[in-house]
Amino acid sequence: MNDLEQLLIEHKCTRLIYDYANLVDFDEPVKAAHLFTDDGSLVLKNRGKTLTGRKEVEALYQNQQDGQRSGKLLQRHVVSQVMIDIKDADHASSQSRITLYRAEWDIQQGPCPHVHPVIFVWEDKFVRTSEGWKIAEHTVLPIAFEALEARFSSPWGR
Repeated sequence: MNDLEQLLIEHKCTRLIYDYANLVDFDEPVKAAHLFTDDGSLVLKNRGKTLTGRKEVEALYQNQQDGQRSGKLLQRHVVSQVMIDIKDADHASSQSRITLYRAEWDIQQGPCPHVHPVIFVWEDKFVRTSEGWKIAEHTVLPIAFEALEARFSSPWGR
């Protein structure tokens, strides 16, 4: 594999990470499930939960989408330090640092006065499919920097 092929794989996998973050933040989390392979998994170590298959991931994100569209769930993922490791022409993995700002707040009341960031690590496994690059496994790992107020108790995040 030459340098240009490696750069293209890195770009496509990095784009998947950013697309995922944007979709789960901006009223379309259900669409994020389509970035996964049909049998892909979402491992939420911070919640002790593993979802397997696109349908299970969609179900989780449908709840979140309902909360976002009701204007009572606000969140933004800030993605940084994306490192892609190419295994071969059809497989890659990554590790990224995520700062999540999330609040249960009725936006009718104006700007949310208190948002406590939570820092995570995302570990992803990617595979090239007939539809292009997809997420085979997305793992969310908590880091020790978590404010007690930021724990997920939302009905939209369960």
